[in-house]
Amino acid sequence: MKADSIHLFDFLGSGKTIFEIPVFQRNYEWGKDQCEQLFKDLIVAWQTNTDHFIGAIVYVTETGNKMSHIYRIIDGQQRLTSLTLLLKALADVDEQDRDEIEEEYLTNKYLDDNNHLKLKPVEHDYEAFSSVMNNMVGFNQASKVIDNYNYFCKLIKDSEINSAELYEAMNHFNMVYIELSSDANEENPQVIFESLNSTGVSLSSSDLVRNFLLMKLDSQKQAELYKKYWVKIERMFATKIFAEFIRHYLIVKTHVSVKRNGVYNSYKDYFLSQGLSSEDALADLFKFASYYNQILNHKANDNKFNKILEHINVIDSKVVFPYLMLLMNLLDDGETDQVEVNNLAHILESYLFRLKVCQMPTNGLNKIVVGLCDLSKENGNLKLRLLRLLKANFPDDRKLSDGLMEVDLYRQRNNLAKLSLIVLEEHRTRETINFDDAQVEHIMPQRLNAEWRLQVTNADKMKEQYGGTLGNLTLTKYNQEISNKSYSEKKKFYKDSNVSLTREVAEVYDKWGKDAIINRTEKLTKELIEIFPMPVIKKVSKEEVTGEYTIDQSPDVTGKKPVQITINENEYLVKTWRQMLITFLNDIWNKDSLNFDRIKDNRQLSRMLFRPRNTPEKLENGTIVETNFSATVILAIITKISEICDIADQVSYAVK
Repeated sequence: MKADSIHLFDFLGSGKTIFEIPVFQRNYEWGKDQCEQLFKDLIVAWQTNTDHFIGAIVYVTETGNKMSHIYRIIDGQQRLTSLTLLLKALADVDEQDRDEIEEEYLTNKYLDDNNHLKLKPVEHDYEAFSSVMNNMVGFNQASKVIDNYNYFCKLIKDSEINSAELYEAMNHFNMVYIELSSDANEENPQVIFESLNSTGVSLSSSDLVRNFLLMKLDSQKQAELYKKYWVKIERMFATKIFAEFIRHYLIVKTHVSVKRNGVYNSYKDYFLSQGLSSEDALADLFKFASYYNQILNHKANDNKFNKILEHINVIDSKVVFPYLMLLMNLLDDGETDQVEVNNLAHILESYLFRLKVCQMPTNGLNKIVVGLCDLSKENGNLKLRLLRLLKANFPDDRKLSDGLMEVDLYRQRNNLAKLSLIVLEEHRTRETINFDDAQVEHIMPQRLNAEWRLQVTNADKMKEQYGGTLGNLTLTKYNQEISNKSYSEKKKFYKDSNVSLTREVAEVYDKWGKDAIINRTEKLTKELIEIFPMPVIKKVSKEEVTGEYTIDQSPDVTGKKPVQITINENEYLVKTWRQMLITFLNDIWNKDSLNFDRIKDNRQLSRMLFRPRNTPEKLENGTIVETNFSATVILAIITKISEICDIADQVSYAVK
């Protein structure tokens, strides 16, 4: 490694040198704010007539054609591109220094590579950059390269300082360069890169993963793999979705919950632990990205599966995407068939729908999905594993019926009311119908007029209680026309509807009120129970595990005994609640003694645990703790400690 300070012109003026932005780097993203700040720095340099520090450039050196030098820019490419655009703007605004600027700092006169240009941006920006360097010839698309070049031209023209003086002031720009060798036996560019981007602010987790996989390769292999895999993945997802995909991919592969701010480190650990090559890793990412894209857009190879994916997307339960990717991979590998995949996905769909309708908490879903991705459990029996993990919290038919009768379905998030009605209609017709332009219609309107109040006893109270429930809702494509008309007038529209649910209202109910709403809710509920059935879960013997729970769930454990506690994928067999508490406390101590001290600093826990009275027990570190608590209290203690140590999403337990 070489590192020193250098003036910008000394750096750019190196002969036969190409400053190459590697293919894996981000596109040029500087905006007007950053360009304006750079220009202000230039003004300051002119005003003070002193050197002005503009940051660091990190690069790996390679030897090119005709004794040329290639500097692959690892860090500082946004600034270097902007400085080049500023120099080009200075050359174009005032021809006095144009030849000097272009020959010394923008081009390699005696080197044909890269069309004689010194800077080689990423492919996305190359055409726009080349156009700027060739006086705006042959490019008319939107580009930040073009925008910022034009903005620099404007700033120069509007400045009270003439372009020649500004050009001279750039000689005061001082920077630090860090030159790394491409020799595999010397410093690792990736390690340097990580230290420079340790805050994780400037780059997304997907940026960091991409750089990690490609930076260690030579330029030719970088370009090959970037085009073969990474560009195709980028085209599928926006940046935010891309990062979420990698997080879900890691859950499939590692069976561990991955926090959003820990994606990059988790991926790096996975890559190294598996001994992967960059090409193998990219090929697998591309494979699973294709699954993820099919899930997001419900465009897999089976229509029934696609319909399930569409419903899960409407319910907005992306937390289950890792399990769906796992199923698709097992299908591709021939380890299951489409019938089983559809069956398992439908059980999951029913579970999610029932949870939403019953307004039950979904915070335990992440832990369940992590468990589902571990194929070593239940001897690889996918259905048994799914039912075992869902069983404890699967809303039964009675809960679903009560929910549909009581919950204001219309006001639930994610168009749950519309989804319910569409599913009912599709189930009746057995056809795929386009309801994109359909609206949810309140049979008894949201705004009651005098006629409704006269026709329906206690209309306002009834609307408040039942107005948003399933029985008072239907689908229509002329919602505005019928709005709050009387029921007799609405019936005329309903009779001609091409939606069977809506026609049926007019055919079955002569008048509309509480009894009609309750009756229709009950009928539609029976249909939804058939569509989203409770799976048949056989009765288990006393010796079988009857439920797995995340620590933040609150089941009734009366009369039950623990059989296992899992802490960050470490499974401990236990026989009593007291043993479970001791095991948990020992794990906390062994993993992080500082966390153990935090527990002791909590007044409530300190009073309960560390002042033994009735049934003292000694931990592995010699600390004596009280253990005479009920099962419910022990669970509450473990939950509280998990929250203090920020591991609540990593702790679960099983009972029998």
